[in-house]
Amino acid sequence: MEKINTNLVALLKEIVAIDKKFMIRIGMMNPNHALEMLNDLIEIYKNEKIFKFIHIPVQSGNNDILKMMKRKYTVEDFTKIVDTFRNSFDKITISTDIIAGFPTETKEQFQESVRLIDRIKPDVVNISRYSARPGTDAAKMEQLKGEETKERSRSLTQSFDWAAFRVNKTWEKWSGTILIDEVGKNDTSVGRNFAYKPIVVKGIYKLGDEIKVKILDVTKHYLIGVKI
Repeated sequence: MEKINTNLVALLKEIVAIDKKFMIRIGMMNPNHALEMLNDLIEIYKNEKIFKFIHIPVQSGNNDILKMMKRKYTVEDFTKIVDTFRNSFDKITISTDIIAGFPTETKEQFQESVRLIDRIKPDVVNISRYSARPGTDAAKMEQLKGEETKERSRSLTQSFDWAAFRVNKTWEKWSGTILIDEVGKNDTSVGRNFAYKPIVVKGIYKLGDEIKVKILDVTKHYLIGVKI
């Protein structure tokens, strides 16, 4: 049986070497794994067949909470990865995950998550309200009240919305090629540019079509473009 390559960077090198036209969006990577191959990741990301998009879940902006979550990385590890990618590419989409209301999380520990979002200004944040899973260590801890976790989730969302809008504003007047990958609403199509930013354009196009667009406006979730 042929051996399957399980090393991400080596596998990506094999894929991008295929003599075909395509784009790759790399999926979620835990910070501790990404940190181990950070320099090699930066090099492979320079390939034009790879979307400049990285999904690194941090889960909390406080190291003590991360330890209780049994995460094998620190906030500093996470920010090093983000900063390295941002310093290596003029435009890159950063996606992360945060859990609001983990057991015993104090208000100050939660505020560290809010400040982290404001500091790194990610393009995408998947915010989850903590809910206990039977049999886990966290389920045995003192739980926060549901109203508190709800409020923290709301606060994180508001912080992210503002950060995401500011990031998207930097794309105004950008022009370039997008790959149509979704049928939109109300006679629109959605495509992705080299950084995997979602761009809504008027008109119906076939999936896989490539069109050149210019960004006219932005929202906190997507860019609005016109074909040129």
